[in-house]
Amino acid sequence: MAKETYAARCTANVLITPRVHEARLELVDPPQFSFKAGQFITVPVAEGVLRSYSIASAPEDPRWLKVAVDVQPGGPGSRFFAALQPGQDLKFQGPYGAFVVRDDAHPHLVFVGTGTGIAPLRSMIHDLGQRGQGHRRMTLFFGVRFADDLMYHDEFLALAAKHPDTFTYIPSLSRPEGSDWPGDIGRVTTVIPRLLPPDVAAAATAYLCGSKEMLKEVTEILVGLGMDRKHVKKEQFW
Repeated sequence: MAKETYAARCTANVLITPRVHEARLELVDPPQFSFKAGQFITVPVAEGVLRSYSIASAPEDPRWLKVAVDVQPGGPGSRFFAALQPGQDLKFQGPYGAFVVRDDAHPHLVFVGTGTGIAPLRSMIHDLGQRGQGHRRMTLFFGVRFADDLMYHDEFLALAAKHPDTFTYIPSLSRPEGSDWPGDIGRVTTVIPRLLPPDVAAAATAYLCGSKEMLKEVTEILVGLGMDRKHVKKEQFW
């Protein structure tokens, strides 16, 4: 069955990294949109062209949502969101996807995101806290090339500082510039084996979002650390 089409209005569209636009969309018709953290929408970005975008915000208020779009590829979706102005109307359909945290997931959750694949993970993490699930142990691995690609970096640092017993944030850069980066260096595929203890992996559920290659490699790493393969949930982002 086809999903309902929603009309929305852009109320903000800002660069949150040199290449990523974050657009806030206010619902117009119908005036509310319900979704689960981790799901995505499809947007007609050109005549006959649809693109899918994970929702970066938690479903706390059905009157609005946010998407984060990498505009560097330069395709129809990139051009649409790079040009999107506050006050401009657009349509979308959804929600789609089963990449959500199930109630029967393990108490310890491991999140692994690269690039804009962090968007649905951010939605999940905030939603868990808002629903009173903040007692779950959450570990977030976030890998990008350069420091200025770290979307929501200060937000995750603040969350880790506020909840040190339940939230661990491990950002890593594969191409650090200069010598002032204080965090981990390398792709998530090199960081995870060093910093995720096998006993934790064996008793956790993982949520991965990123490229096909990353999903495949990280899945095998987690299984090698003792995680049950069926407890590795994946969403391919490009």
